[in-house]
Amino acid sequence: MINYKFLKQKAFEKLERFEKRLHETANQGWKIKSFTSDHGSIIVMLERER
Repeated sequence: MINYKFLKQKAFEKLERFEKRLHETANQGWKIKSFTSDHGSIIVMLERER
């Protein structure tokens, strides 16, 4: 079974802090499936085998 998770850059979050959160999530076994931008914030779709 594949699980999915979305990470969105918070309103006033600096890019460096968002990258740190993304790396922490990736270290838990999540892999980036897709990403996009919405009005200046980044949204990342992650997936992981359960």
